[in-house]
Amino acid sequence: MAQFSEERLFKIRRLRKARRLHKKEPLFALQLMQEIYPGYTQEDFTDDLRPRTAPKKKKGKTLMARYGRYSRMQSLLIEFRLTGEWWYVYQASRLKERMTQPYRVQMTLAGAQREYPLPAQTPIALVEKLVTKIAVLQSWPEVEAAISAFNQYTHIS
Repeated sequence: MAQFSEERLFKIRRLRKARRLHKKEPLFALQLMQEIYPGYTQEDFTDDLRPRTAPKKKKGKTLMARYGRYSRMQSLLIEFRLTGEWWYVYQASRLKERMTQPYRVQMTLAGAQREYPLPAQTPIALVEKLVTKIAVLQSWPEVEAAISAFNQYTHIS
């Protein structure tokens, strides 16, 4: 391990003390440092306070994350990495193609068929729960009530 020289250690300690004092008492930090270290100047103080490393770059979030199918697509890709089965990639690509399109829930009762659009931002798990819930219903008013109740509270989750 490389040892620092005494002068380098002195400068590191002075830098840390300047930052700590500036954080605790920003108005009097320069004056306190000048009392502790004779010959300490304003330039030394500003040099001690300047950032030494580049700021960390933040990773931008993908805009697709707000859509309901995104989390399922990510979990399918993780499953592919774990198992190596291409079926997961195929399913993930199908979800990605339909990512921004609204869900279309189709219901058939007594020979009549109706389609209900749902927002694309709704999580896919909630849509699947709704589909299983309305699959057992026997009349159109029950289905309409279930879907209107679903639409009333989906934006909260």
